Amino acid sequence: MKTRRFYLPVFVLTFAFTLNACSDDATSSDMQDPSITEIAASNAQFSTLVGALQSTGLDAALDGDGEFTVFAPTNDAFAALPEGTLESLTEEQLESILLYHVLGAEVFSGQLEAQQAAQTLNGEDIFVTASGSGVTINAAASVTTADIEARNGVIHVIDAVILPDAYGTIVDNAVKRYFLSSLVQAVIQADLVDALLGEGPFTVFAPTDEAFAAIASVAAGLTVEELTNVLLYHVIQGEVLSTDLQPTQQVTALNGETLTIEVSGGAATINGSAGITTVDISGTNGVIHVIDEVLLPSAD
Repeated sequence: MKTRRFYLPVFVLTFAFTLNACSDDATSSDMQDPSITEIAASNAQFSTLVGALQSTGLDAALDGDGEFTVFAPTNDAFAALPEGTLESLTEEQLESILLYHVLGAEVFSGQLEAQQAAQTLNGEDIFVTASGSGVTINAAASVTTADIEARNGVIHVIDAVILPDAYGTIVDNAVKRYFLSSLVQAVIQADLVDALLGEGPFTVFAPTDEAFAAIASVAAGLTVEELTNVLLYHVIQGEVLSTDLQPTQQVTALNGETLTIEVSGGAATINGSAGITTVDISGTNGVIHVIDEVLLPSAD
């Protein structure tokens, strides 16, 4: 799995958010070029986005100096959210969602790889896939217009609002991560989607595509019932965060068998071999921990 990340140093982020709309020493050329905020404000299809930016004060930040990449949802994208969603958000929640659409670096479409993760200004990653058919973000939003250049960055227009992990179920948060696609397909094949969309909470140990590839010959021979048993062996009832883990503990998976979790030197393993590589992807009905090996029950 090849992953490329774009990071914004903390001091740059702090500085950018305290800038005035235009710096005193801006050149005459800079003053003539529109900022990201000015471009958005001049286009009627971004009126909802602009209103949200103004209500949180982020319009001033995106009008100042810096290099930003903004994935800009249209009015139709905001309208597609469940009714009352925007109105129900606190200012802090709305700001976090808006910052989830902004990178702290200028990234044009020609710089994209086939698959990559990019850290946004709210601190979480978005997951970008690029192919001949276009560019998608989090497997949910498509880029409809790319590379709108501004004085302080670039805008890519998208057709859906993308949401941080806290607003998604464990299924949503697995689907958005391209490196969990094999797991998602297996869950669909075993008809477990509705179960994992339930109230929960659940803890899911999610094997990567590379982990599934390592047992491809075994997986190919599994019946649907056996596959279901394997997948349920990766799920436990209740939400177990990394901070809840003890040096050694045993937990019961949803298939009825036992998992042994050990923590040593800051690293955690399951059943003595599967390493936990990413922890605490928390959503509305549970948490995901990414692992580097598929766990096989004794029966399989």
